[in-house]
Amino acid sequence: MAQVAQLKTVELTSLKSETQCIIIIIMLPNLKTRRITGLQLAGKHLGPVAKCPPRYSEEDWDYNNKIKFRITCDQEKLAERIVEESRRVVDETKDTTKNWQREVEHHMRERTSEIRFLVDELNRQKKTATLEDETLNTYRNRVLSAIEFLKEKSLAICKQCLILREGRIGVDLCDDEVDRSLRRELKVIKGCQGLADAALKEAEEQIRKLRAAMYLLDQDLAAKDKSLAIDEKNLKLKEFQHDLGKGQDLSKQHCQFSLTEWQAQTYENLEANAKALVSAGQLRAYIDLLLKQVCEDMQNQTDRTNEAFERRIAETKHVKQCLENKHKDTMDHIHQVQRNMSDLEKEMSDKQRAITLCQTRLSNRAHRPGLELTCDMVQDALYNELQALKASVCKLNQKLNENKASMRYLMHVQVMQEEEINIKANTCKIDEVDCMTLRQALKYTSF
Repeated sequence: MAQVAQLKTVELTSLKSETQCIIIIIMLPNLKTRRITGLQLAGKHLGPVAKCPPRYSEEDWDYNNKIKFRITCDQEKLAERIVEESRRVVDETKDTTKNWQREVEHHMRERTSEIRFLVDELNRQKKTATLEDETLNTYRNRVLSAIEFLKEKSLAICKQCLILREGRIGVDLCDDEVDRSLRRELKVIKGCQGLADAALKEAEEQIRKLRAAMYLLDQDLAAKDKSLAIDEKNLKLKEFQHDLGKGQDLSKQHCQFSLTEWQAQTYENLEANAKALVSAGQLRAYIDLLLKQVCEDMQNQTDRTNEAFERRIAETKHVKQCLENKHKDTMDHIHQVQRNMSDLEKEMSDKQRAITLCQTRLSNRAHRPGLELTCDMVQDALYNELQALKASVCKLNQKLNENKASMRYLMHVQVMQEEEINIKANTCKIDEVDCMTLRQALKYTSF
């Protein structure tokens, strides 16, 4: 402002000197007017009379010369002063321009440095967010893998085991410890599925928030890269370049946002991204803990169910072995009864021949003549023998019937034992072969 006031004072001084010179020049023709008049009248009623050219005195000549010299000197001094003032003004404007340019370039360097710092910070945050997005997406895939395994393996195998065990026969179709373990395992699977589904929703929501923060970072980065390129280009521009073009006068154009708003927007984006990163880290820790807990719970329940299967299989095999041993004993008894029946039938056949012999002897003795037909000791012995033989045949027949009844019971027991053995064999096949083969695929190490 002091320089501008000084320039205005110099201009006013120059104008004052020029005005004085002009006044002097204007006054010169009026000097000695009585000697400079060109025409005079000869009389009051006469016309003009030509006279000799006007003459000046030596005083006029000397005065005129002095005035001219004075005017010349004044103008030369004025010109010198104007030139000197102009040079000073030029030097001052050069200094002012250079100072302003240096200040502007200094501010532009500070601005570019600040923008570059924020760009580096935004790039660092973006890189971290990108890595976090990839990591969180991996965790999301882990949760999806867990849900898929629980649905296609655990749940399907548990339901298939329950369906297969419905194929048990007879008394083996009971609500045993294996069925209860399978139902508990089914509840655990559904509970783990619910937790995994909730974790999947949280992961997808967190990925959406993280990508929204990354989008704001990308927008801010693009704007700052463009602004940085503009300022760096302006720093490279010099006044002596020929390709400057014609700049527009934008001095009256006001900026839409303040520096505080600009910084607040950037820091807000960085803070939002940082919060998203913290939330993503916490969610990853929760997913790790959840998947670990799911693996432990499912493995523990699977082990308990497998132990119940093994105990039940061992019990069934033991009962089946006992039944097979009893079946062998029953078969031995059946063979023994069959041999005994054969012996009884042979003995009965022998007794029948003895009865026939006795009856034949009695019939022959009935043909004795006259007094020879007496009841002697032989006749009594034959009668006694016949009665004894008939009694023996009755006893043998009774025992034969008893052996036949025992044979029927033994055959019924044999059939019952064979049915029970088949039932136990079917149960062993279902539990050991079908169910346990399926359950070998249930390995919960990690997701």
